[in-house]
Amino acid sequence: MVKKFNSIIISSLILIFLLSAKVISLPESNLITLAVLNDLSKIEGKLISNPVKSSDKYYSVILQVTQCESLKNEKFSVCGKQKFLVPAQIIEAFYPDKLFSKNKNTGHLLPLEQGIIIKAAIKTFSTERQETIFIIDNIITSSYENSFRGNIYKFRGYCRIQFKRLMKDWGRAGGFLLALLSGSKEYLDSKISNAFRQSGLSHILALSGMHLSLISSIAGILENKSALKKLGLLLKVGTIILFVWFAGISPSLFRALISCLLISACTFFNIPDADNITLLGTTFLVHMAFRPADFFNLGFLFSYCALLGILIFSTFIKSKCSIFMPGYIGESFSSSVSSNLFTAPVCLKYFGFYSPSGIICTIFISPLITIFLYCGIICMILCFFIPDFCYLTSHLLNFCYNIIIKIVDFFSFIPVISISNN
Repeated sequence: MVKKFNSIIISSLILIFLLSAKVISLPESNLITLAVLNDLSKIEGKLISNPVKSSDKYYSVILQVTQCESLKNEKFSVCGKQKFLVPAQIIEAFYPDKLFSKNKNTGHLLPLEQGIIIKAAIKTFSTERQETIFIIDNIITSSYENSFRGNIYKFRGYCRIQFKRLMKDWGRAGGFLLALLSGSKEYLDSKISNAFRQSGLSHILALSGMHLSLISSIAGILENKSALKKLGLLLKVGTIILFVWFAGISPSLFRALISCLLISACTFFNIPDADNITLLGTTFLVHMAFRPADFFNLGFLFSYCALLGILIFSTFIKSKCSIFMPGYIGESFSSSVSSNLFTAPVCLKYFGFYSPSGIICTIFISPLITIFLYCGIICMILCFFIPDFCYLTSHLLNFCYNIIIKIVDFFSFIPVISISNN
């Protein structure tokens, strides 16, 4: 527990209040142009996000638009970022063993990944709230910048596609591992996602501190073995940044990255560690400085609320449960209870229900997920050097996957606490 509030904590609380009360308005993704938005027919720009599956029919991407064209073939310059919906058949045309990849007619087009420059035909329509929805109807051209940066993005896109090819060969376990390591849920059964949600385990599928801690612990071997500790620390930080860059920066993963960088900076410069609440407040302020639009994002809310609950109540609950829940069980239970208490309001607001079973289910699932991730990474390395191991590793990973899913399915049938939206 924090004995006194400091300036960072007070600043964080004030900012949360101002943003929640909408006294400070968040920057919106919109386009600044002389053209009438509802009359646009074509756009040009660069993808600044990875495609994210928003439904069975569409993916969403963020595009930095530079030029547009109206229905009357009038061209206008544009400035701004905008969210676009992209039909699944366009995105999945390059994905291994997907429905649309079998009969694709993509010609010279490239997979839509972050950093690619596209020219596309679009459609627009207005909602009842007078909001304009942009849908990419067809990709006309796609290419990367002819520069070092463009080649890096092109290499990244190629690696992500090859990574998905390997995961596809591992069946359902591969799709699950793909979701855990890269945030891509193209091969994850929607029933599995719903089961995790019903069991109160939505945070497991979101790239966050747990995943970054795993990468950090693996990369930490470099730090511990290095004769120069600071050089080892830099190697570990570099590995973490590389992972985040490859996976894509989600709000929860960005929060974990900021915290990791702050802790590493203090270690590198021999700065005394601050208490965890102050660290979380600093992370929040830095996060808002760079990505203020994340404030109302569901992953953002889950990430900060869960961690805040753990920091405030976990030690207290653990001390009360230490008599009959010693060691790892007591620590895991206290963290689970604390995080679930703080994320319950978010679940009730956005999902309409809260699953208390997540408190117990997390105790069983978290260590299994960690084992599954370690096994997956080791198996990927083995398959890279010895491709004949793919068959054996597929059975091993699917065995672990089936155990995890059976536990999640069991807890998903436990009644939830729901509220009426009426």
